[in-house]
Amino acid sequence: MARNSSIDRLPSEIREKIGQLRRDGKTIDEILNKLKELDVDISRSALGRHCKQLEEVSKSIRQSRIVAEALAKNFGDEGENKVSQVNIELMHSLILKMMVNNDGETITMDSKDAFFMASSLQKLVQASKQNVENVIQLRREFAEKAAQIVDKAGKKKGISAENLDFIKREIFGIV
Repeated sequence: MARNSSIDRLPSEIREKIGQLRRDGKTIDEILNKLKELDVDISRSALGRHCKQLEEVSKSIRQSRIVAEALAKNFGDEGENKVSQVNIELMHSLILKMMVNNDGETITMDSKDAFFMASSLQKLVQASKQNVENVIQLRREFAEKAAQIVDKAGKKKGISAENLDFIKREIFGIV
């Protein structure tokens, strides 16, 4: 992968300070002045590129949230599952974008970067699997509660145990 920028090589506290100043609405020149007070010397162009990159990432995150919220509204009860699935898909897309440069050529990675990508993909698969397991568990819990309500209501109305079992089996898949 490409060499880290001069900003990326700074201590994390300084990078966090740059991000905080930018979120506070400070200009590039104001940030540079603050960094000079902290005895940090970086070029204006490097800071400009870094701030532009921060803006692009922030914009991407905002767009992802808007999409997720819109899906949640459109899918009603299924919203949470759909939002989780969309987030997984968005992360997968982001990882793939990181693997291709602006010219459409695949980026060569060192072993550390390859391990990070493989680990990220593995976590996406685990998240997807956990999402499916959560949906199955919620449906199971719903069916069990509904079956209890059917039992209670059926007994009040004098429905036989055989008919109640039939209803639970046919509607909820529970015996």
